[in-house]
This record gives sequence, structure tokens and C-alpha cells, in this order.
Amino acid sequence: MQTEAQAEHDRQGTGAGPRRQSRPTAGEKENVVIVGGGAGGAELAAALGRRFGRSTMNVTLIDREANHLWKPRLHEVAAGMLAAGEEATSYLALARANHFRFHIGALTALDPAAKTVSISAVKDAQGGELLGPREFRYDTLVLAFGSQVNDFGVPGVMEHCHMLDSGDQALAFQSRLLEMAVKVSAGALDRLRVGIVGAGATGVELAAELHHAASAMHRFGGLMSSDDLEITVIDMAPRVLPNSDPATSAFAAQALEGMGVKLRLNAGVEQVTAEGFVLKGGELVPCDLKVWASGVIGRPIAAVLSGLQVDRSRRIACDDHLRCEGLADVYGLGDCALVRDPKTQRPLPPTATVAHQQATYLAQLLSAPSRDAHAAFAYHPRGSLVSLGTAPATAEIAVPKHAPITFSGAAPKLLYVSLGLMHQAALTGWGQAMTSAVVDGLRRTTAPPLKLH
Repeated sequence: MQTEAQAEHDRQGTGAGPRRQSRPTAGEKENVVIVGGGAGGAELAAALGRRFGRSTMNVTLIDREANHLWKPRLHEVAAGMLAAGEEATSYLALARANHFRFHIGALTALDPAAKTVSISAVKDAQGGELLGPREFRYDTLVLAFGSQVNDFGVPGVMEHCHMLDSGDQALAFQSRLLEMAVKVSAGALDRLRVGIVGAGATGVELAAELHHAASAMHRFGGLMSSDDLEITVIDMAPRVLPNSDPATSAFAAQALEGMGVKLRLNAGVEQVTAEGFVLKGGELVPCDLKVWASGVIGRPIAAVLSGLQVDRSRRIACDDHLRCEGLADVYGLGDCALVRDPKTQRPLPPTATVAHQQATYLAQLLSAPSRDAHAAFAYHPRGSLVSLGTAPATAEIAVPKHAPITFSGAAPKLLYVSLGLMHQAALTGWGQAMTSAVVDGLRRTTAPPLKLH
């Protein structure tokens, strides 16, 4: 594996030989490097690889993880309702099927003058060095390395809270959840208290999924029931899903309260301790498991990369063609990119929908004969979907110049499931995506609905 990676590295350029400062001339293959394999980066790599990977482009995807897991489903992994292996896709397999190359490693440096990016060494299971630091030359670079949860400088968050930024973090929470459920079932703990800071989509969906998971634990594993689970959602906002239509918020709040979830709204967290969340004013909300899902911020690497302009939230300033301000042939995509709505001048939200539309746009832009003449990126709001476990989902559809259309029930649940299917189809094609969905559905008819180990 190391030999093959090194050979490929040599073919793409490790610093030896002349460096191009513009797009390649006729007959040469363009080196397109995409850093970050999230919802947008992976879709872009697959689209470009399928179209140009065997002809006019060397498409390279770089990510710190070996597998791709769609971030909107991390709350299901955390609750144990989805095994990470069921939804995860190997980047190596994805690269092979879509004619691009994958290299594992974390971005460490950008040299715009030399048009190179550097990535970190990779350790093996024993802690030794599997792959050393590497450098890749690009003609076109796309930065799509995502974001992370914002702790807002609140003391104790990093020490005591779980985050849901990656599959590993979701699995760590799920493992701890199962351990605590065993303690409740054995009588070593009278009940399990879970505190979630953040009443946005992640916090609301996690709370609902945990309630569902507790019922499944009792039904299939003989562990604690939902009566033994106490969930509290905390947020400074006056309502859950504060960025959604009030009708959507009201439906979600009613559904959560029907599950027994406690809502502590208009409440800020001053400190996190081993015992729980200390609210402003001094009240302690006792918690055995603590989750921080309040807001996002760009990754620290964005603030130290040469040539990038970042705002206070460490998002990279991009123009209306998604080009990073002040840099030639470098583009931003997804959560890490600060792109403003031309009508409102407000930053576009860091959502999978935005990343998907930007990936589609960049696939077209990078295919255009003249990129400068290509139309600007235009974001088209589609609305939002929020899953509430086994309860009906809630949805709102954006209507230009009018209030959104809101509705709840089985139809939004079907739409919610279809989003993941559409993403999988963008990566592997509709044939394989539909086959995987059928196989997964059949498996769920014979296996417990949650992970019990």
C-alpha cells in the first residue's frame, strides 16, 4: 500500500521538476486536488472522476479519514440506530469506481506560489508511521475540509462533552451510551440522564433518536427502557429549531415533549463540569452523558493556511464563483467556505444542502472551457427536513417571496430518507444506491434495529 501511494505521489509531483503557475496546456492533464471528503467534496470528486478521470484530469481527493460517512446521519450512529459500517463508504473503493485517486492525511500547509498542498503523516494501528508527510502539486485546488462544533469558549466543554463531528466521535458516544444503559439495567444507576446543548437540527434529532433507541434497547436487549432515560435539551434560543418556521418549531417541541424530553430554552450554559451543565445564574442540570451540539466554527487549519482570508468564525472568504478571495485557482466548498447570498449578503448556512449545490456548481464550472465566463453560483433554498425518530418527521419547503410551506407526517419522513439515497447515488450511481437500500431494508427485517455491542 505504501509503495503504491508513494509511486502515485511521484507521478503527481513531490516538489521535483517545474511547477505550473497556470492551467495546463493542450494535451496535458489538469491536476485537480480536493481536500476534504464530506458531503460536497466526495460528490465533486466522484462527478469529476467519472467525467474526466480517464481523459483530461488527474482528480485527487485527500481526507484525514479512510471512510466517508454522511454527516446528517451521525445522530443515528450515536444512538446506535445505525452501525457506522452500514452507511460508511471506503474512499479507496469510491475512488476506484469513479476514476479518481485517494490519499489519507490531514492538511497541514498550502503554498499558493508553488501551487502545492502538504498533508500529515499517517500512523498505523501500533502507533508507528504508516505513511510519511507528503506534498501534492495542483493546477486547481478545492478546499472542502468542513467545520467543527463551536464551544464558544465555555469552560469544560472539551473535557466533559461529546461532539458529533465525525464517525469516530459518534461511535465513542454510542459506546458510552451502551455502557451506561448496562449500569442502569444492573441497578448500578437509577436512571440515565443525557444533556444536549443545542436545539438545532442535530440536538433535536439526537434527542428523538435516543428516546427511540432506549425503547429498542429494552425490547431487543432487555436493557433500560425509555422510562429510565431522562433527556434535557438546553439552548439560549426561545424555541427549538430557531432558524425554522415557528410552525415547524412548535411541531418538533410538541413531539419532543410527548417523548418526555425536557426543554430548557432561553438558558445559557456558563460552565460544564463532570456533574453536568451549570447554567447562567448558577443552576446545575445534572447529566451522566453530555453532548455539545451548539453552533459550528471553521477548523483551526483554515486560520494558518497561507494566502487565505478568513472571518472570525474561521470560514474562508469566497467570491460568487466560490473562488477563495485573493488566490488564483483555489476554490472553497461546503462548511469551510464563507459564501454570501447576493440578495441578503448573509453567509449561506453550513448545511449539506448548500454543500451539494456547490459541488454540483463546481463540477460544471471546472468543466467549462472558460471558467471566468461561467455564471456565478446561485443558492436555491429547498427548505428543511427534521427527523424525529419513529415519530413523524417535519418539513418546510421554501417558497420565493412567501412564507415557507410547513407540513409533518409520513411524507417528510420519506423525503428525509430519500436525501441520503440521493447523496449515495451521487457517489455510486443510482443502481448501486438502490441495491444497497434494498439490501439494508431486508437486513433490518431480521436483525435488531440497533447496535447492542
